Amino acid sequence: MKIYTLSSLIGNHQLFCKFAQDAYSVTDCLCQDYPKYFEWYWSKDLPRVFNGTGEIVVCTIDDNIAGIASLKKINTEKKICTFFVVKEYRGQHVATKMLEYIFEYLGTSKPLIVITDYKVLSFVPIIKKYNWKQEQVLEKGYYNKTSREIVFNGKILWLKKFNRVILYWTFLVLI
Repeated sequence: MKIYTLSSLIGNHQLFCKFAQDAYSVTDCLCQDYPKYFEWYWSKDLPRVFNGTGEIVVCTIDDNIAGIASLKKINTEKKICTFFVVKEYRGQHVATKMLEYIFEYLGTSKPLIVITDYKVLSFVPIIKKYNWKQEQVLEKGYYNKTSREIVFNGKILWLKKFNRVILYWTFLVLI
């Protein structure tokens, strides 16, 4: 089992592109829960690797991707944005190995993480092992129309994207 970070591969363009594409391909199924996942991965997540505000962690077993995680690390937020272990590698300590790296990178064993309601059961061993605390439940419609999002180890401050625009304009008017 090996852990790679995309930032460590920037100097090797071919390998970087391969891992970036493979990481997306493995997680493309997330588009079912997060309809804008494709756009987010390529326009928000991957650029964080270049600007130093995040990382994409890839775990391999026998040169096959076993898991990926995308991370956001800024002064005000330490977040696991995506955490995915390939079905064939579940139960082989891939999650534990990845989380050890993630905790070191983020500087905390209690990062902000948002989990779709119907996937929470598969995270229970991790939630218990690291004593993560549920702090918020987002309404249906935050990421998709069919499920709620459960927030652990922190809170999402802006509950509706529409409100961001209103609050932003209200702030500008007050200035």
